[in-house]
Amino acid sequence: MDAVGSPTPAGSRAADPPRAAPRPPAPTQPADRLGAGAGMLAVVAVGVAQVVTDLTFSDAPAAARAVWWAAFAVYAVAFALDAELVPLRRQPPERVLVVVLVVAASVAWVANPSADWTPVLFVVTAAAATALLSPSGVVGLVTLQSLVTAVGAALDGRGTIGVPFTVAIYASFQAFAAIVVRTAMREAQAREEADAAHAALAAVHADLAAAHADLRATSALLGASSRDAERLRIARDLHDVVGHQLTALALELEIASHRVDGEAAEHVARARAVAKDLLRDVRTVVGELRGGAGGLEPTLREVLDLPGLTVALSVDPALRLDDARLVAIVRCVQEAGTNALRHAPGATRLAVRVRREGDDVEVDVHDDGPGALAWEPGHGLRGMQERVAALGGTLAVDPGPGRGFRVTARVPA
Repeated sequence: MDAVGSPTPAGSRAADPPRAAPRPPAPTQPADRLGAGAGMLAVVAVGVAQVVTDLTFSDAPAAARAVWWAAFAVYAVAFALDAELVPLRRQPPERVLVVVLVVAASVAWVANPSADWTPVLFVVTAAAATALLSPSGVVGLVTLQSLVTAVGAALDGRGTIGVPFTVAIYASFQAFAAIVVRTAMREAQAREEADAAHAALAAVHADLAAAHADLRATSALLGASSRDAERLRIARDLHDVVGHQLTALALELEIASHRVDGEAAEHVARARAVAKDLLRDVRTVVGELRGGAGGLEPTLREVLDLPGLTVALSVDPALRLDDARLVAIVRCVQEAGTNALRHAPGATRLAVRVRREGDDVEVDVHDDGPGALAWEPGHGLRGMQERVAALGGTLAVDPGPGRGFRVTARVPA
């Protein structure tokens, strides 16, 4: 209801911060977690494979194995930080972590090229860096890591066939990982754009519904004002024309009753009685026309034709309002209804009750939406408050978290 909190209203919108260059956003949070877990599993698998190799048939020098394990440890820690698997108050810059990953994997591979699973770390690095780098940056990274792969394979003595074969295998793995991540990012971007478009359409729909309700309220008030003016005109005409003529006729018949006798006097008396009855009926009709101004219920029914909301309207039939109170109540009910359309997602029912409570007229509007945990009055509620206060009344708001939003206005009758 024209409030800020949960649910969030369409209040003030902050401007988007400027960006240096548009690029696809990172995958959504579940995809981030899944990718981080898969990458960490691949890193652990490389470490487990090296443990098995060292314990069984590794013929690498101890110094080479020591350097490999040191570089691998640095890589594992850097990847855990980059994937935010280790919670820190202040995360290191992502680009620095990517550089550490590249250097650590390269050192491990060149120091101990007999560790066949080490280039898998290049694949993990390519996947992790894709969300950070531009497409040309990813190509450059894959190229650099492929050159390091070739250097390590050459140091391992894999020959003219083994070196290109090793490079081709791990370069293709890196490219595949980068393409998969890039595709996931584009899909996430498409989902975000679709969600944003849907939210924008919903906001436009709510604004149109609110504008429609405002137009109907204005039309209903104009119609009620026109009907009241027409009733008053008819009442004046009946009083000034017909009432005056009947009064004159009754006086003439009164005079005639004193100047005739016999059977004529009897007819004059009956005519005089009919004239008095007609005059009394005219006065009754004039009184009803003047007292019937302010057709609140039909006006509210026009205002509360709200799309998507079932409205339960209850108006005290004996209630009579002047123009100022009629306008204030109709506008308050209209604003509460349009607020339910805008700010109460999931609301399907709106209960409106207008009744007399002692010396006051009480207006209660309650929707069945989720309410609000925290809220601040917007322009709509402030306008309602001002209208009610101008008539010497009060406005109470119950955000009702979990039980719907309620607005209650009381104005002197």
